[in-house]
Amino acid sequence: MTTCRDEALRWVHRYAIGGAAFAALPLPISTSAGLVAIETHMMSMVGAIYGESVGSVATTAAGGSFAILGQGLKFLATRAVGFVPVIGPAIKMTIAGLTIEAIGRGVVGHFERKYPGKTFQKA
Repeated sequence: MTTCRDEALRWVHRYAIGGAAFAALPLPISTSAGLVAIETHMMSMVGAIYGESVGSVATTAAGGSFAILGQGLKFLATRAVGFVPVIGPAIKMTIAGLTIEAIGRGVVGHFERKYPGKTFQKA
């Protein structure tokens, strides 16, 4: 028997790994928008695991918050890369992965307060 928490955290880890890999891509543009998309999709996925639809208003609001957070983290990553340019991609990967993991755990915590110990049921 799997709980919704276990299933959701399994997906959060996957999103964190994917976000870290995306942040490592040598793109000529900022990866912030892509990371925001990953984070908002993860939020919807976690909601679906708990059997709840995350509305478009909540998703849009969260996406805006994630974008602002991403700009601040991008600034920190840029500064850190300036101090140690050789391991810059590793720093960006670490920041992206840990941020997505933290956001995911926060979303799971929100749903766990609403549905503590709920059993996961595949659709």
